Amino acid sequence: MSLNTYSNPVAKLLTYGDCHEMDLRDWHNYPETVGLTADDVSELIRMATDRTLWELESDRLEVWAPIHAWRALGQLHAEAAIAPLTQLFAEHDSDWVTEEMPKVYAMLGPAAIPTLVDYLTDTSHETWGRNTAVDCLLDIARSHPENRDACVAPMLQQLEAFAENDVDLNTILIGDLLDLKAVEAAPLIEQAFAAEAVDEFMVGTWASIQVELGLKQESDFAPEALKPKMPPGLDEIRQIIEKLDALKPPKPQGFSKAAQPKAPKGKKKKKK
Repeated sequence: MSLNTYSNPVAKLLTYGDCHEMDLRDWHNYPETVGLTADDVSELIRMATDRTLWELESDRLEVWAPIHAWRALGQLHAEAAIAPLTQLFAEHDSDWVTEEMPKVYAMLGPAAIPTLVDYLTDTSHETWGRNTAVDCLLDIARSHPENRDACVAPMLQQLEAFAENDVDLNTILIGDLLDLKAVEAAPLIEQAFAAEAVDEFMVGTWASIQVELGLKQESDFAPEALKPKMPPGLDEIRQIIEKLDALKPPKPQGFSKAAQPKAPKGKKKKKK
């Protein structure tokens, strides 16, 4: 079992703690608290990608070690980890990967862009993993504004294939381009919407996107044009909920707005 093959200081991460009990946004300084250096990068990569650790029972502290390891790799700006960590992108059952990899790659920096682009454009990878690659490009662009165009260009190039892309991939691409205020993406986005290759419930309608990009104003559209269509499945659920609500008995009069005491004239209610 690989648990016994790690040496200090990396081995300390095996019992470092449950990530749920730590600040999820302000990570511990692992190089400082554990004593990690560039000499530990190869072993940290091995830990971050160690399937044995991923498959442990959830009550074992060691199951958190890969997360501590990839955070440390980001803090060490370990460019050697750029390619190996992409093998985690397709982990369907791990929200930790989708949530934290973009932050890690932002720390790894612009050097990661070519590898992320290769992953994104490789159609042999599942959409789930390619979505993570897009989000990593987004966070690199945010953290390194001087490389914004280098991150936007591959997103645009991939969106050009909207007819072949999975709808989820198109939607992630458009959402991240909107976050980067990529006005130059507007013509492509319009084409994707015209082809009904976007989940507008997730990113908004074409009309609302034009408003968000500053190309139009809300007053240029009817209210209906700004309201995204609800997916069929969700719409059915909404209708069922509305029917169930209609069957509920009326609330006792004491809970109605009409029964609530009015504020005395000349006095304002205190803001809560």
